[in-house]
Amino acid sequence: MSHSLGVTGTYPLVLTLWLLPLLGAIICWAFGPQLRTMSGWLASALVGISFVLAVASWSDATQGAGGTLGAHQPLASWLPGFDFGLLLDPLSLIWTFIITGVGFLIVFYSIGYMDGDRAFARFFAYMSFFVFAMLTLVLSDNFIGLLVGWGLVGLASYFLIGFWFERQSAVAAARKAFVINVVGDVGMMFAIFLIVANVHSINFGAVFAAAPALSAGVLFAICVTLFIGAAAKSAQIPLHTWLPDAMEGPTPVSALIHAATMVTAGVYLVARCAPLWDHSHGAQLLVGGIGAATALVGAILGTAQWDIKRILAYSTMSQIGYMIMGVGVGAYEGGIAHFFAHAFFKAQLFLGAGLIIHALADEQDIRAMGGLRRRMPFAFWVMLTAVLSICGVPGFSGFFSKDAVIYGALQHGHPWVYATDIVTAGITAYYMFRLLFVAFLGEYRGEAAQARAAAEPARRPHAPAWIMNAPVAVLIAPSVAIGAVLMFGGENSPWQRFFAPLFGATSSRAIALPPVSEGVTTLLVFITVIIGFAIAWQRYATRSAQADAVARLRRESERMPALLTNLLYFDWLIERLFVRPAQQLGALFGRVLDPHVFDGAVRDLVYWARWLGTLVRSFQTGLVRAYALILVAGAACFIVYYAVAAGVR
Repeated sequence: MSHSLGVTGTYPLVLTLWLLPLLGAIICWAFGPQLRTMSGWLASALVGISFVLAVASWSDATQGAGGTLGAHQPLASWLPGFDFGLLLDPLSLIWTFIITGVGFLIVFYSIGYMDGDRAFARFFAYMSFFVFAMLTLVLSDNFIGLLVGWGLVGLASYFLIGFWFERQSAVAAARKAFVINVVGDVGMMFAIFLIVANVHSINFGAVFAAAPALSAGVLFAICVTLFIGAAAKSAQIPLHTWLPDAMEGPTPVSALIHAATMVTAGVYLVARCAPLWDHSHGAQLLVGGIGAATALVGAILGTAQWDIKRILAYSTMSQIGYMIMGVGVGAYEGGIAHFFAHAFFKAQLFLGAGLIIHALADEQDIRAMGGLRRRMPFAFWVMLTAVLSICGVPGFSGFFSKDAVIYGALQHGHPWVYATDIVTAGITAYYMFRLLFVAFLGEYRGEAAQARAAAEPARRPHAPAWIMNAPVAVLIAPSVAIGAVLMFGGENSPWQRFFAPLFGATSSRAIALPPVSEGVTTLLVFITVIIGFAIAWQRYATRSAQADAVARLRRESERMPALLTNLLYFDWLIERLFVRPAQQLGALFGRVLDPHVFDGAVRDLVYWARWLGTLVRSFQTGLVRAYALILVAGAACFIVYYAVAAGVR
């Protein structure tokens, strides 16, 4: 991997595309009451301009001369080895495309989705700030700048997940996300401490160049502590429990977090630090194993959900597991390709879900839907194409990117990861087609709920506004075709050539497998997808399944194994192993340390100050003879002291 920071110079496009979303956040926050609905148009326009500038920066990001690659914009210099700047190279460019491009579509969609919300301008201030925070993370040329962006992303997610703060569930979800991500932040800080102590620099180029000279133990410690940060931000087990709860935020927030920003930050971190992982085989095994396990666990938990947003949340957890596994084992191009394809179809899934939720007056339980294919045909086609893509059906983008990740695990010598990912593909097909069949086929099952809610007319399905449909329509083409465009040609694809300067050395270390092995991989994945689809079809789409759908779905919910309804007890374990002991320790501090140590120290300080004051005041008698006696005694002491000192000499 190239260790250079790129061609250093002045790149106004890079600087401008970074700062424009921050400008939007400031204006929407300061002048929101005056701008009203215009704040949404302003925020989306500035993010859109950032995307245009990112496209215009393509040549700067891909230029290479004298061992350098990309555009390096210096910002400030502190100490030797502690320079701060922006770096736009092929890796950060890909993330910038998604953050600003998909981000623009989501922000634009939000104008319709958030219409009528009393905090309309505040929402767009937060969304713009989120985009700026993520750009700070991916454009920084050093670990301190990356950590600043890392923290800002966590702060922005706290604001947006808890946006409807009048709901206690939203406040609790925001707090949970923030606390778990702080665990990752602490891991990141420890990694940076180790880097500074051993390399004496924070700049990517210097750190990566020094990687081969670091001891195996130090390098492994740096990689593990970095990965703690990545695992928290990208919802890898066991630090994943915040992600489903984050669905308490508005649906566009979920789309932005899952498709374009927060949860992909861990993938970026591992890919950016590829030279470190390449020299630590133990760290690669750890990351690859956790990624594969997360993909499997996320898929299993997705089968137990009925809330449409929580189903998509666990699908994100599973798909991010694929990406982390890919970049962890050294299949960088495949992992990043899956990130790129996933951004489009996951944004499409969440925005499509938003169309449904918006039309059904905030209904999110797919058991209370049904029959939406006839009532909402556009939403049906949106969800169908995205489901086909995420399941990896041949011809759709997920087919190309997911197969590249799975085959990459085999190429880099991890057959057990390879097998796990193939099984996960089948489970993914099952629960995603289950969502599609339950929500869109059969008859509408929300009538009883409408009657109980005094027959609210708003709960009848209706067509969303064009401003929500248009961004979703734009996403369909890349969601379907982007994988084929990028990965066509296999090892000689445009995607492989694009990243060759960064990851070419790693790719060359892949195991040479028989040509037939790639075809066998494709066949195995396709078979598992067909099996998952067939099971979902038999259980939810056949005429007999639709005949008594309400009763069948109720029975299935009641018979769901406790292991699944309790989400494999991850929350239960975290509550008992960490949360309750921390609360008990805090209570102990409150009972013992606070009153007897901290408060006691303050009280003792006051007591001794008073005692000293009383002692000194006792000498202030007001009698001249007493003062004269003190002066004589003091003078006598001085005389005796100097006489003794002179005698000693």
